[in-house]
Amino acid sequence: MLQTKLSLAALLIGASLLSACGDSTTNIVEKDPIPIEDDHDHDHDDVSAAGRLVISAKDSNLLSVYELSDGSLLDSFAVADIPSALAASAAHRYALAIQRTTDRVEFIDGGLYQEDHVDHLHDYQQDPELVSFVLSNSRPTHITASDSQLAVFFDGDAASGAPASVAVISDADITTDSNGYPVLNYSLHMHGAAQARGEYLISTVRDANSATTLPDKVAVYEQHGDHYHQELVFDELCPGLHGSAQNEHFISFGCTDGVLLIEQEGTTFTASKLANTADITGTMRIGTLVGAMQAEHFVGFAGTSVFAIHAHDGEMQLIDWQATAGATLTGYGFADKGSKFVLLDSLGYLTILNYHGHEHEGTDEAAFEFAAKVQLTTADVTAMPQGSRFELAISASDDKVYVINPIDRTLLTVDTADAEVVATKQLNFMPHKLVWLGIAEPAEAHNH
Repeated sequence: MLQTKLSLAALLIGASLLSACGDSTTNIVEKDPIPIEDDHDHDHDDVSAAGRLVISAKDSNLLSVYELSDGSLLDSFAVADIPSALAASAAHRYALAIQRTTDRVEFIDGGLYQEDHVDHLHDYQQDPELVSFVLSNSRPTHITASDSQLAVFFDGDAASGAPASVAVISDADITTDSNGYPVLNYSLHMHGAAQARGEYLISTVRDANSATTLPDKVAVYEQHGDHYHQELVFDELCPGLHGSAQNEHFISFGCTDGVLLIEQEGTTFTASKLANTADITGTMRIGTLVGAMQAEHFVGFAGTSVFAIHAHDGEMQLIDWQATAGATLTGYGFADKGSKFVLLDSLGYLTILNYHGHEHEGTDEAAFEFAAKVQLTTADVTAMPQGSRFELAISASDDKVYVINPIDRTLLTVDTADAEVVATKQLNFMPHKLVWLGIAEPAEAHNH
């Protein structure tokens, strides 16, 4: 079973790591819960609209939760091991602390969430906490989200013989500490990818005789209670498959020779292949894809070359993001409710693109248009600590994005509408990863 219970070991390991690493010490500030009256006329301003950030300390199992409205530290938590990555749950309530090398995913409740009370939506705010829900299986790697589901792909391990698997969970599963979520179990290991689509799971297939851990096909699986049945394997090949994303109608997978596109119409799935353009040369390939449910385009990455991929029209076009020579990308994503796309690079610049959703008929305006490039630091970027880099978190509730700068241990708030740094917070530990949590659409926006 994927789920296990949190043990006392997490706290003990946390204490030992904190005492061994001076860079990871911080003051823990406990705050009382903000009471939410059970009155339909309550003031929604009591609930943080800005959201919260979870930030990990480098080489430590310590995770700190910050209130973005005033920059205060709400609490800090020790997970079982050093997280290799952080991610948000489908509804942005929980932070996933992914501990790949020790086969574990733990969850922190950010304390901001929303409930549907039939005639209205109701926002809640409470203290953050480390919850008991845990996923435990071999090598959790790629995490993908839809509006309501999260697919956690466990690669398995060739050395131990552990096979790959995919757990599909909702925020409700985490809240109720459920073990009834569906799991797809493979018979062999695989560095794969999966996208959850309601009762369906679109996930990868690897040939048992393949010399690589990368899959080359995609299948449709249908949920049957706590497991999945394979319904269809697409004929289209996707050699060296890596990277996936989804929007309202399509699921995309990166291949060495192009992008595999799966279109869903109800219960019908069809596949097509979009070949690489002339801008992809030599060993270049689309290896990372980003999508959003409301966006017509996927964004594909081949190194620092970035492409707008329109699945319905079968088009792939190079995006001019005015890259600085020598820069590599360290973060990216749709921002400001999907109206922008941001790219964070290794030289400390945040590039902001306006997303138009389509090319305007009769004009030369591209889907993604360069808007601004924000310099985040004047420091010598060669002073970046080994194993660190600029990291990015994007708010789902407003136009802000957040960047950690390990060189001077700061947290920067960037307003993407005005293209400027609007706040800088000094941290007393070496930051490593971060993720935004909160309510994407506050109840007040719906109810009033």
